[in-house]
Amino acid sequence: MKISLIGAGRIGSAIAFSLSKAGHDVTLVARGARFDHLRRHGTLMTTQGDCAPVKAVSSLLTDIVYDLVIVTVPEHQIQPLLADLSTCSAKQVLFMFNTFRGCEPYRAGVGVARFAFGFPNMAASLHDHRLSFRADGPGMVSTLTDHALVSLFKDAGLPAEYESDMDAFLRSHVALAVPFFLAALSTWNRNYGLTWREARKLEKVWGIGFALVKSLGHPFRPNMIAMLSRMPSLMRAAFLWGFSRTELVRQTGAFGPEESRWLLDDMAAASPARAAELRVFRP
Repeated sequence: MKISLIGAGRIGSAIAFSLSKAGHDVTLVARGARFDHLRRHGTLMTTQGDCAPVKAVSSLLTDIVYDLVIVTVPEHQIQPLLADLSTCSAKQVLFMFNTFRGCEPYRAGVGVARFAFGFPNMAASLHDHRLSFRADGPGMVSTLTDHALVSLFKDAGLPAEYESDMDAFLRSHVALAVPFFLAALSTWNRNYGLTWREARKLEKVWGIGFALVKSLGHPFRPNMIAMLSRMPSLMRAAFLWGFSRTELVRQTGAFGPEESRWLLDDMAAASPARAAELRVFRP
């Protein structure tokens, strides 16, 4: 397949590497130093020295008939891309990022026939432009709305499964993830984790988020989130307290506050009655 991937960060690079190694023709849309590096070398390289060929461009080539365009930039960066995505010649457009808005704005933007949404569940990092990632760990399964894309990912060594109710999955995942993001932002640049008082305070975001998802008529997806929603608040606070003492905090906190702000604002917009409660936690 001829594939273009917008977003050459850690997740986009991991997907592009896997698809290229599986024999697909991959073009990465990148910017800044990342674009310069990829254009100069023409490959993605892992920290172990394994290489996969890719082309690098600075913007989506809208006149090329790609079989698939994959978008992995954070949602708060996607607005400038929507015009090109709506008019591009790609046969299919796959969006992959956190969103509480749901699928409809993106389905409408590219058309029902071309639209797909997914969520990439893998661990990845970049070290001086070298990629380190794992896609086959416990619970690492990318979720997709298209059966053919599930097969594409699996054939590239990326575990994947089909999801029929992506809005429920996406909103459940945001409700799950935001307290972890906030915990990381609070602690990643200091030498100690959350205090118990801080953990108890942030746990309230889980309670608000889970109640919001339920009020929108969604089941919790996957089942692990349903289990967390039923746990006592003290146990959930203990999860946040423990998470704030892991190495993952440094990786998550380094992304900055923009995505957390965006997601909290969208949750507040979905429930004006809860807006004041949610905005207290806006970083």
